Amino acid sequence: MIRPSLRQLSYLIAIHEHGSFIKAAEECAVTQSTLSAGIKELENILEQQLVIRNRKAAILNPFGLEVVDQATQILKETDQIVARSKLLGEPLSGPLRIGIIPTIAPYTLPEILPSITTNFPKLELQLHEDITDRLLESLDKNHIDIALMAFPYDTPNLTQHILFEEKFMAAIANTATSKATSINIKDLEPDKLLLLEDGHCLRDHALSACDLQIPRQRKTFSATSLPTLIQMVRAGFGMTLLPEMACRPDTIPSGITLLPFTDKNPPTRQIGLCWRKKDPRKADYEILAKSLLKA
Repeated sequence: MIRPSLRQLSYLIAIHEHGSFIKAAEECAVTQSTLSAGIKELENILEQQLVIRNRKAAILNPFGLEVVDQATQILKETDQIVARSKLLGEPLSGPLRIGIIPTIAPYTLPEILPSITTNFPKLELQLHEDITDRLLESLDKNHIDIALMAFPYDTPNLTQHILFEEKFMAAIANTATSKATSINIKDLEPDKLLLLEDGHCLRDHALSACDLQIPRQRKTFSATSLPTLIQMVRAGFGMTLLPEMACRPDTIPSGITLLPFTDKNPPTRQIGLCWRKKDPRKADYEILAKSLLKA
């Protein structure tokens, strides 16, 4: 099927606005013969006459007016597409769907969002909080563009960009007998260690970093969030491991003591970004990574 071109539609609109082939040709920056040929071809494609021609003026018949109404809308939407394309040509502009895990989101978003929105005002952020496995599935299905998560983590066919490494600290309840100011990995008691429930990568990272195995027969206490885990420690159910970003004074209630590890190689996790290999916005993601480091 042969379709009218945008140029032919713009010729018709110009004729309607000026009522003259000569003035319409001047506005479109073409010769009168070129414009006339374009209108004739448009009429042939539609198999309908559009313009009533006479010596004094050129006017559109009723069907020609219908075509102009729709053509005006088409050209308006086309202009929006072009404008949008130019906008997206700028670094970190347009929509960006970021996935972020729950053990990072509440501690980093208040710090990084103001910086990102200030440095990249044309960026349209869409945030999705979920556990790592589901974020990676969303990446694979193109439901999100990039994920802010913790490593090490196996991510086949995805690019990893590590931002920084942070230490774990041990959190214990304050008691009359708790005089410790630091701790060693060998002093951890697996049967008293409280962790997030299965599915949270922080659980696996903590166990792996400390080379621990949780006893199968241990009475299970687990939580779905770090704040809940902290309250369980405060209530005397056991101890836990917290990443540094969750150890700020405003996030740790009274009744909790934080103990740094004195080991030569203390337990840590890495924080970074992950995106699809060969993603055309790779350069944008690298700019974002640099921006996050400065936030």
